[in-house]
Amino acid sequence: MEHEIVVHAWADVACPWCWLGKRRLEKGIALSGAKVAVEYHSYQLRADAPASTNETLAKHLANSHAIPLTEVSASFAKITELGAEYGISYDWNAVQPVNTFLAHQLIYAAKATGQNSEEAAVKGGEMFERLWKAYFSEGANIADSDTLIDIAEELGMDREHTEAELESGEHADSVRADIRDAARINITGVPFYVIGGKLGVSGCQTAEIFADGIKQALTQMRAEPQL
Repeated sequence: MEHEIVVHAWADVACPWCWLGKRRLEKGIALSGAKVAVEYHSYQLRADAPASTNETLAKHLANSHAIPLTEVSASFAKITELGAEYGISYDWNAVQPVNTFLAHQLIYAAKATGQNSEEAAVKGGEMFERLWKAYFSEGANIADSDTLIDIAEELGMDREHTEAELESGEHADSVRADIRDAARINITGVPFYVIGGKLGVSGCQTAEIFADGIKQALTQMRAEPQL
């Protein structure tokens, strides 16, 4: 698809709002009527998370933010309700709140299978989608390399090649570069979107807000003098 505008999106696999944000953005793109390419970038909300844990997500959030479990449960209920509107199913009790750094490397391994930059962006978005499902719906340990390799194979990636990429850390610097870029433009939370290099949109906004942002950015781009 030849695109008119690019949306750069920063997200973490461990971010439930990022999954919902992707679905809302897709609806917003449809509402805008524009040809939009979406490039996903890596971000870690909790870089010090362990590779495995017996702690539930609810207990982790309650302890780390010093809030009661009832407040966490209320937040989960709200996200569950909103997600259901877009066909998203969250299984909060199954979630393993583990480190996402290796999973982000798998996203870049998926991007590397694209034949061009636009296809690479699509592959990255597809892998993000699959990893969100694994993390939030299936209770998978996405810090486990075997689990990630199984997911890669499921999406048609070569198993042995993917295993070699993850073992070598081939894409680790790409993930780190995304995180550095986020800090450079003062992103302190996700999801965060940069539309056409013109507008920054923070948080999981409505589809209508995304559509309006795309139209506004396109208007600004078309008004600029062509050199």
